[in-house]
Amino acid sequence: MSDPASSPPPQRSRWPLILGGLVGGFLLVGAGLALGWYLFYRPIVNVAVQLPAPPPPPAPQGPDAQQVKALEDQIDKQKAANKQIEDQIAALKDRLRTDVCTAKDPTGKTPPPQTPMAPSEGRKI
Repeated sequence: MSDPASSPPPQRSRWPLILGGLVGGFLLVGAGLALGWYLFYRPIVNVAVQLPAPPPPPAPQGPDAQQVKALEDQIDKQKAANKQIEDQIAALKDRLRTDVCTAKDPTGKTPPPQTPMAPSEGRKI
């Protein structure tokens, strides 16, 4: 009467399959949210909410005495060189104001003769 081959298979519980699907789904959603936060939200918030700039480094206490002395020495040397050049320029200007020596007047004392203008014959302006 009861044939073992014709009996229905035993019922297996579906709860482990449902529970595994729910846990796997939550893990996938959590991984997606974490990846989205890391790739998109974090850089946007870092740009939008910036920390204040760090304070500038403190200024040096003052100029170094050796550097100041070296600069003053360099300025003094440049002033001396400028004075020599100014003296040379003044001497050359004086030489330009002196008389000019020519072959006709070797001493350069007499002014050069000016050429008289030719009388305009019959021309009226």
